[in-house]
Amino acid sequence: MNGAVMSQPLPELEAFVDRLKAISDRYQRVYDVDRSGDWHLIKVQEEMGELTQAYLAMTGRSRRSVDGARHDVAMEMADVICMVLLMARSEGIDLNAAITEKWLKWEQVMADEGAPELIRA
Repeated sequence: MNGAVMSQPLPELEAFVDRLKAISDRYQRVYDVDRSGDWHLIKVQEEMGELTQAYLAMTGRSRRSVDGARHDVAMEMADVICMVLLMARSEGIDLNAAITEKWLKWEQVMADEGAPELIRA
C-alpha cells in the first residue's frame, strides 16, 4: 500500500490458535478422534449446520424455542471461527497474510477515495 509495511491484522492470532490447538489435542486424546485429512473441513461444516439451526431458532423459523437461541448462536459462531482457525493451522495457511491480501487491501482503495467510513486502528 504505497510501499508501506502493513502490520498483521491479528497480531495475537498465532498464540490464540496455539491455545485452541491444545484444547483440540485434548479432544483427540480423550475421545480418540482421528483429525487427519479432511476432518477439519467436515467439522467446519458440522458447526455451520449447528449455527444455522441456532439462527433459525433465534429468528423464529424453527420448531426450537427462541429462548436462549441468541446465546446458542454466539456459541456456534465461536465453534465455527475456532474450527476455521484450526483448519488453517492444520493446512499451513497464514490467515494474517490472507486477510491482508483479501480484505485489507481495500483500505488503500477506500483511503484513495476519501471514504469517510475508513477507520484505522
